[in-house]
Amino acid sequence: MRRVGLVAVVMLLAAAGCGSKDPAAAPPVTTPSPTATAGATPNTSPAPATPSASPSDLLEFTVDGAGPYQLGATLANLQATASLDEVKTGGEVCPQNATARGKGVWKDIRLSFRNDGVLYLAINRSPSIPTPSGAWLGTTLAQLKSIYNGVTTQTLTRGGGNAFLVITLSGRGILFDLDPSKRVIAMIAGDAVFLRTSYLGGTDFC
Repeated sequence: MRRVGLVAVVMLLAAAGCGSKDPAAAPPVTTPSPTATAGATPNTSPAPATPSASPSDLLEFTVDGAGPYQLGATLANLQATASLDEVKTGGEVCPQNATARGKGVWKDIRLSFRNDGVLYLAINRSPSIPTPSGAWLGTTLAQLKSIYNGVTTQTLTRGGGNAFLVITLSGRGILFDLDPSKRVIAMIAGDAVFLRTSYLGGTDFC
């Protein structure tokens, strides 16, 4: 009995010793915070497209005309929107056609309409309206040749006058009328062949 009691005492002491031992601390398990690990979801949707400016919004003179005065527009439609000043028909020059001028910032744009009412010619005499390539009234012939380098062009001579014709792939062009010092005094937009033959033939673009 004493032996059994002694064994029991030893077991109790061993159990007490095990319970007093400090086990090694296990490394803490960290759960990443959603805000620390997950960044903002990138916006993969495309940015809204910026609409291109229409020809009527741009203050420039092109082979197609200027502002609302695009070749192919009709006299009736432009009159309906009150876009014209000084509308005349039956003049001494090209009596079969109608002429007019623009309004507002376009007041120095002269327009010619065939007898069917279609706009076929636009003339720019404004010092504040350039071409998209950067030609202005007052630009020299040498500057024009540099500006339109690589584009189909022709230098035209009639009597003592000179002009510079720029021709685009559409078949339309701008004829730059030059003064004696070979500076631009007017720009004329229309069909390129018509501009060339009219200038060389002196037909007043009728």
